[in-house]
This record gives sequence, structure tokens and C-alpha cells, in this order.
Amino acid sequence: MKRWSKKPKIELPDCILSNIFSRLGLKDLVKTRILSKQWLQEWGLRTNLNFDVHNMFELDYNTIQESKESRQLFEGFQSEFATRLNQFMLHYQGAMIRSIRVNFPLGTKHKDAIDRMISKGIAKGAERIELLFSSETIDPIPNLDRKESYKFSFTLLSNTDCLTYLHLQNCHLVAPMDFSGFKNLRTLVLQLVDVEQNLLQGLFSNCNHLVDLTLDNCDFKSDLKITSPTLLHLNIVNCGKFGMVRNIDIIASNLSSIEYSFNCTYPLHLMKIKAHMLSKFSFRGSNISIHIGGQYHNCFEFSELKNVTTIVLDGIRDFCFQRVVMPLLFSECLQLEDVTFKNCKQINAMNIISPKLLHLKIIDCEYNNLYYQPLDIHALNLSSFEYSSTTRGDISVTAPSLLKVFWNAAKRENNPRPFGPIARLGHIENLSMIISTSQVSNSKTIFAL
Repeated sequence: MKRWSKKPKIELPDCILSNIFSRLGLKDLVKTRILSKQWLQEWGLRTNLNFDVHNMFELDYNTIQESKESRQLFEGFQSEFATRLNQFMLHYQGAMIRSIRVNFPLGTKHKDAIDRMISKGIAKGAERIELLFSSETIDPIPNLDRKESYKFSFTLLSNTDCLTYLHLQNCHLVAPMDFSGFKNLRTLVLQLVDVEQNLLQGLFSNCNHLVDLTLDNCDFKSDLKITSPTLLHLNIVNCGKFGMVRNIDIIASNLSSIEYSFNCTYPLHLMKIKAHMLSKFSFRGSNISIHIGGQYHNCFEFSELKNVTTIVLDGIRDFCFQRVVMPLLFSECLQLEDVTFKNCKQINAMNIISPKLLHLKIIDCEYNNLYYQPLDIHALNLSSFEYSSTTRGDISVTAPSLLKVFWNAAKRENNPRPFGPIARLGHIENLSMIISTSQVSNSKTIFAL
């Protein structure tokens, strides 16, 4: 029997090697350097780098669960994660990095590994960086104490013209006075970050192409002024600290949309909006007014939304919604074309009169009184109407241009007069209804076609 004096050399086509390496986790890529130094060049096939608990560890749920109960074990996972991250970046020989995403609760103890990763990514032209250092999406790994948060220095980004997207989560931001980066940054997401005016002002002065800003679960340490001539979209989501009302001045000549939401009982901000190009406004929260000094103040003025064409009001339980909000909505916002009420209370006993309204949705709204109250809709140009809520009185719709109707008629309380007529629909093209079997015999009285 003939024996080989040397191990056979196995060569695979480049296309097969590329496919194999594209499927390997990052921890396995690190191991390949032991097998062949030539395979190091294959790491360059990975231009989108994603470091998370799944592709850096071979862990099951029980092992992670144990780390939740053992601080020492969890810190061991953190150190090992940072070590593997450092090893990968140290041996990475690719010519280009398009994106870097780290989704693991690293902190200030791992600053050296994180800084080296960012510096190498920037040197290789990274366009997108996401540092997600909170464990909220990595249940059940415990969260870091805010004092242990990674200190992110913008100096790391001073030499980049490539970065267009930056997402910082659970970081402590350090902005030097001489920072001059962010030349082409278009999207900035700050999540679980302390924000103050000096920091925000420094960012805006160095973001000449910023179009999308999101502040998510941030703590505002001062009143804020958001001033940007390039900003198009602003999202303020669940920010603020209970009991601390902050003023937010928004001055953005090209701003087209604002999304504001909160998860407290009352909003935590008084907004002044100067954005004459604003066309879409979304508000989600239980109350739209704040009680200050014995008086109620709307957290924004409807007169500042005079050019808005699309508005979404979601989850409002405010007692003054029917008495104050609705009249101001249609008297101040004269350009409204698309209006959505979702999960709102006291939507009945109202007149909706709007000559420009094209689309109206009333979804999952409730009523808190015991009396049958009418809902009258007068909109000569209304083309679509969606209604899916309980009914406590007649609903009358005067809309001669109505083309499309979706009506969840089965979602109602027992009511001897569940529906008023939808006045003559001579041009209707699409009519959809959900009705119960007991309503079938009476359905012919609902529409006067």
C-alpha cells in the first residue's frame, strides 16, 4: 500500500471559498488563521462587520441566564467578547469596511478595544457605525450601570468623510471643542444618552448634511434648541425624566416630519416649532397638555402646524381632547389632507369639517360616557374613510367625492341606532365591511346609495 509522504493539498475555487467564509461567524473566522495564513485574506470578503452574542460565542440560553445572576461570570463574558473583537480587528486585512455594528453591553473597561475598532473602521472607509451597548435587546443579559458606560470621543471621527450613519446607544458622549468631523453624516441616532444643549449645538455646527435625527430614551439635561437648515426628519421618542419639564425649540427651515412620543402619564416637553415646510406630524401619548402653575398648556401649538398635510394622533386620553384639541386641529391646520385617530378617547360628539381632507382613519378609539352622541363628518373632497372602533351613536358622513370605504361595523356595543347613513355615494369604487350575522338583515339601512 502506497503511502503519501505529504498531506494532499486541497484547493477550492474562489467562489466556493467566498461562500464558505460568508457563512462563518466571526469567532470561527478568527480560528481559521490557525489553519492557514493565506485564509486571512478571505476576511476581506466581510465588509459589513456585525459583532453580537450569537456570532461571537457558542452560548445557550441557560449559560446566559447564569451570567445574569453572577456578576463575575458576566464580566468574564464581557472581557472575552472584547478580546475576540480585538483579535478580529487586529488580523483583519480587508481593504474596505462598509459598516460596523456591535450589539453587546460593553463599557468603559473595554475602551481600548472599542477605540481601536472604530479607528480601523474609519481608516478603511466605514460608512455606517452602530454601537449598541445596552442589553435591552439581548435579554436576559443585565444592563450596565450608567457610570460604566463607554465614553465616546468624537475625536475618533475627526478624519472621516465617509461616515453617513451613526447610532450610539448607552454611551457617554465627550465632544471636544475643536471637533470638526461629521462632514457627510446624514443620520444620527442617540439612544439612552444624556443630552445637553452644548453637546447638541456642537453636533449641529459640524453636521452640514444631517437630514435625520432620532433622540430615543434620552435624558435631557437642559432645555434644547434644535437648529438645522438641512434637517428633514426629527424623532423624539420616550425622552425625559419624570417630573422634569424641558423646553424644546425647533428651528429647521426644511424639516418635513416630526414624530414625538412618550410613555409617561404626561408629556415632558413644551415644544416651539418653527418649520414652515413641516408636512407630517405624529404624536403618541396619553395626554397632549401639561399642568404647570395651575394651568394647562398644550405641549405644542396647533398654529405652528398650519402647513401640515398629514397628522397622526395616537393613544390620547386627555379629557380636553374633544373640547380643545379637535376644534383647534381643523381650524388651525387648514392644509390637512390625511388624518388618523388611533387609540384615542372621546372621539364622539364632534363635527369634523374640512374642505381639503382627503383621507380619514378612526381606529380602535373608545368612549367614556353613557350617552349616544353623534359624530358628523363634512368633507367635500374626502376620498377614503376607514372606521374600526366601537360605536356609541350615529355616525353621519357627508362626502360626495368618497371613493373608498372600509368599515368594521361588527366592532360596536349594543346600540339601537348603531349607524347613521353615509349620504349618497354616487362615485363609490371600493366598499369593504366587516359585519356580524345579526347585522346582515339591517345592513341595507346603513347606506343610501
